[in-house]
Amino acid sequence: MSDFLSRLNPLFKFILVIAVSTSLAITRSMQLNVGVFAACTLLMLAGARPARWLKAARFLVPVTLFAFSIFMTVARFGSEAAWGFGVDGFAENSAGLNLATRVFAFAGLGLLFSLTTAPNDLVNSMRKDAKLPRKFAYGIMCALNLLPYIRNEYANARLAFQVRGVRLSVFSPKPVFSMLVNCFRWSEVLSMAMISKGFCEESSSGRCCERGKSVMT
Repeated sequence: MSDFLSRLNPLFKFILVIAVSTSLAITRSMQLNVGVFAACTLLMLAGARPARWLKAARFLVPVTLFAFSIFMTVARFGSEAAWGFGVDGFAENSAGLNLATRVFAFAGLGLLFSLTTAPNDLVNSMRKDAKLPRKFAYGIMCALNLLPYIRNEYANARLAFQVRGVRLSVFSPKPVFSMLVNCFRWSEVLSMAMISKGFCEESSSGRCCERGKSVMT
């Protein structure tokens, strides 16, 4: 199975997705929305692995519910043509169908980019091709690599409350506060690590930044 989308330049894909998203945001065309979603679907089927198809299909379930809810809301409280069927038949510019198809278009772009682009590859591409400063690239990579630890810390905090017999709802803020304590501690450790590696504000002599350049290269 071809996986050519993962081998494309991540920065090029990022710029292309931003450009198409901007065109979707400033135009009101249902045909454009449907065309973008269809193109994203075909590219996903032709240029991604089958495992990513399943991830995209699972994500499209809540997207479909969200798009349907928007369509029904506009149809219920909007104009007569909001259903998509006006007096003369199908209304191409109906507000309900336009918004619903726009949800699918943005979701298709997001899925196509996120499922075929590794975050570290995107940061490295921005560092080399877009000349992103090293300290920003290093900071972004640190934040990305901390995400799994933050998720595990939240799960451990909820488990600790349950062991003590404290009942928590889905939106309880108690485990979030416990998670944030460790997150602040991790941020301080990462900050000291970046300073020790030379990722700091440029001094008058420039030695600090020169040390950071040698580490990144």
